[in-house]
Amino acid sequence: MFSRRLLGALSLAGLVSACATVPDFGSSQSPRGIVLERDFAGRSYAKGVFTNTVTGSRRGLTVVLDGRVRGETLTLREAFTYSDGEKDVKTWTFTRTGPGRYSGTREDVVGEATIRQEGQGVRLSYDVDLPTTAGAVRVHFEDVIERNAEGVVVNRAIVSKLGVPIGHVDLAFSRQRPQ
Repeated sequence: MFSRRLLGALSLAGLVSACATVPDFGSSQSPRGIVLERDFAGRSYAKGVFTNTVTGSRRGLTVVLDGRVRGETLTLREAFTYSDGEKDVKTWTFTRTGPGRYSGTREDVVGEATIRQEGQGVRLSYDVDLPTTAGAVRVHFEDVIERNAEGVVVNRAIVSKLGVPIGHVDLAFSRQRPQ
């Protein structure tokens, strides 16, 4: 079974991978498409839950996101508050490497994340070494950020270890602070 610290780290890591906003998603290619440097700029908010699929436990979270674009680089600072009161801050740096492709780094990501546009959404793929009471555990994240049928930008992050799913993070984004 996973420790409370690992559960918290998993929810944090999953959340930081998912950062988008609801308004202003109009693209010349498609009004539903997501473009990182356009849609992550400025302040936005996210609310969601991490579900540990091994234990069935759930942990709520909210995040305040502040994005800044300079040239081909988006810097995205994420301030997390969890339902148990824990807080954390992580910062992504996304750099455009070609049409619809980016590389990404963050304090806890192993190497670089790969980010690519797929259809109307964006997929992030990366590994994180999560601290636990027994030492670090490496897990893999596959995030998909897209707009749902109601027009809300959502993120679903699947967390796996050695190819076996162990959890997922589900988030919804807005320019307005969640209640």
